[in-house]
Amino acid sequence: MTRSVAMLALVMAATWSIPPAAIGGVQPAWERDGEPPRETPFLLADNHHAEHAGHTTEGAASGMGQGTGVIQSVDAEGRSLTIDHGPIDEVGMGAMTMGFGVTGAVDLSGLAEGDAVAFQIKRGRDNSYRVIAICNTGTEGSDCLEAASSAEQ
Repeated sequence: MTRSVAMLALVMAATWSIPPAAIGGVQPAWERDGEPPRETPFLLADNHHAEHAGHTTEGAASGMGQGTGVIQSVDAEGRSLTIDHGPIDEVGMGAMTMGFGVTGAVDLSGLAEGDAVAFQIKRGRDNSYRVIAICNTGTEGSDCLEAASSAEQ
């Protein structure tokens, strides 16, 4: 019996010491490269890549679209928003609650959880969508994005 337990312990120790890649497993880059992650990026923490899995590429050549929704959270320091939004047909995105990064030109100071908003997004080189314009439809009206675009021209 003691010999069986010792053999089992030896097999388990040998199995645990095999790197995942050697047995067909996936090894995180930070384990392979020896650098632990500094922090989990906001969009990855919100399962960002999985949310984009169902997006179509038809009509999304420009990578820009407009949507409406309700803000679930605002992180002014981290320059991000979580929005429960309807479909954004221009980029093939269905209705969902999703985290977005925000470009530097966007002012988050007047936005809060629960605000109804209209927003414009653009896909970046990293394939993440970022908010490039946003307005509060509750206080500025449902056509506030169009009004802001007209004022800039």
